[in-house]
Amino acid sequence: MITLLLVDDENMMKEYIKFIIKEEDMEIAVFEASNGLEAVEKAKQLQPNLILMDIKMPHMDGLEATEMIKKEVPLTKIVFLTAYDKFDYAQKALRLGAYDYLLKPISPEDFKGLINKILAESHQNQGDVQNTTTLAPEDHVIKGAKEYIEDNYSEKIQLKDVANHVGLSPTYFSKFFKRKTQMNFSIYLNMARIEKAKELMRETTLTLNEISYRVGYEDLSYFSIVFQKYEASTPSDYRRRDMTK
Repeated sequence: MITLLLVDDENMMKEYIKFIIKEEDMEIAVFEASNGLEAVEKAKQLQPNLILMDIKMPHMDGLEATEMIKKEVPLTKIVFLTAYDKFDYAQKALRLGAYDYLLKPISPEDFKGLINKILAESHQNQGDVQNTTTLAPEDHVIKGAKEYIEDNYSEKIQLKDVANHVGLSPTYFSKFFKRKTQMNFSIYLNMARIEKAKELMRETTLTLNEISYRVGYEDLSYFSIVFQKYEASTPSDYRRRDMTK
């Protein structure tokens, strides 16, 4: 049976999740918290399999609570459930070790899919699944991969370079990274680079060509295409808007 901690200051959301669980006859023991502080205390007491965590709450928000919970109960899977569709939130959630990031209102199908995925992974972890190399703890692998990207985003990073850094085969690492972060490695790398580019646009007077090169894109045209894909704006338009704020 899964132990679930629902953390939200809105009772309606918690009642909605409990309704889905009841309607689908899921074997889930549900506990509740109304803010981040309460969530930290209950997580230490219950050590739940899964926490559904809202981000915007009084007293302590979901991001702060997650940071504390991960130190106390590192194996707990935390899924952010929020109405705020912002990359900054998603990026920080992933950096803190979040299992997933879902937007409200979550559909019954998405919730069932989440629970089924957790159950499937639990069964897989109980089996004799081995890699050809010694696998470090999961959080350590993802943390190491993200730190490598953070330190080398200006270079020509390839998936095999990061896989080698964390001690896994490229094929295994690719599947592992997607399963843990819910995105392909290439997407995460591009998103990280675009965030760095936005930071340079805000804080420096570097030309777009210089910024492109500094975040790992040798061709300005390609950088512009990637930037527009993730930001729905050209780099020049983004910089112009930022300067008028």
